[in-house]
Order: sequence, then C-alpha cells, then structure tokens
Amino acid sequence: MDSKLDYIDIASQIYTRLEMEYGWATPKSQNDQIPELWKFLASQLARHDDMIVLSWTEALDKISDEGSEFPPKIPKLLMMMRRCARLRTERSDEIVKYLQEKQNV
Repeated sequence: MDSKLDYIDIASQIYTRLEMEYGWATPKSQNDQIPELWKFLASQLARHDDMIVLSWTEALDKISDEGSEFPPKIPKLLMMMRRCARLRTERSDEIVKYLQEKQNV
C-alpha cells in the first residue's frame, strides 16, 4: 500500500494513550523492548488500509468503555479498529444513500 501515514508515530501515540489510561502498556519485563514493540505494532498497522489505521482513537475509546483494567493486546486493538472503520463506512454509505434518495424525490 502506498500510504503517507507514519506508522511508528501512530504506534507511539497508541502506546502513550495506553500508558496514560491504564498506567502501563507493557509488562515491566518488556520496558527495554518498547521501541521494538512500536516497530511491531507499526508493521501490523502498515498491513491495513489508512481508514482502519486512522480509527485507532475510536477503537481505544470503545475498548476503554468495556472497563477492563488491562490494556488490550494488539490483535484485539486491530480487530476493534477494523470494526470501527467498517461501521464508519456503513454509516457514510447510509448517509449518501439517504441524500441521493432525497434528491430524487
């Protein structure tokens, strides 16, 4: 994919948010590996469309609403990002359809 997104920066923002919200984002034994974790998350983000990647804040909001005391694992975060992007697309499609029908009336 040809994207202009900075996946390392987005991964850093995600980990910063998790640290602020949960007090920690990784087990203490992995603290020295944080740059590697960012790189891994960035590589996972790069596999997805920009719209999915850009839904990370909404995904973390929904995960936070679940009330877990532990930060989400990467697969759960990616799954929620895909779900949020899909819902956003569906809502946009419904709005476009409604507007098109309204014009045809």
